[in-house]
Amino acid sequence: MPYTIRTLKEEKMAKGKISEILEDFRKEVSGFISTDVVSLTDGISIGGGSIDPKFDSSVASAYYAAVVSAYIKAIEAIDPTLEPEDLLITTDKMTILLRILGSTGYSHGLAVTNESNLGICRLVMKKFESVIEKVM
Repeated sequence: MPYTIRTLKEEKMAKGKISEILEDFRKEVSGFISTDVVSLTDGISIGGGSIDPKFDSSVASAYYAAVVSAYIKAIEAIDPTLEPEDLLITTDKMTILLRILGSTGYSHGLAVTNESNLGICRLVMKKFESVIEKVM
């Protein structure tokens, strides 16, 4: 995965822009609980957060990175020509959608209530994907 070395100032600017983008993103998702853009290398979120005080998005982000990394390895083992896009996790209280952000080394996670329309969630995530990638 290609990585660009950035100055601390550039890194802060990118994080600020991602936070602004994710604020706009949140407004378009009904049933929103949490969203984060997460490094697959270290599990650290570079932007996002939760509206639910009981949902610690920083802890979730670290685990999201591990899940997405394992998913990518599994897909590569099954058929290296396949391009992994997203991963859906359902629970009794929420649904989590994890999208891989191209070859950036990051993923975008979204947690929503089970009443949310997953088709719309996917469309909104795809819509914001290129915008997020541009500021990274």
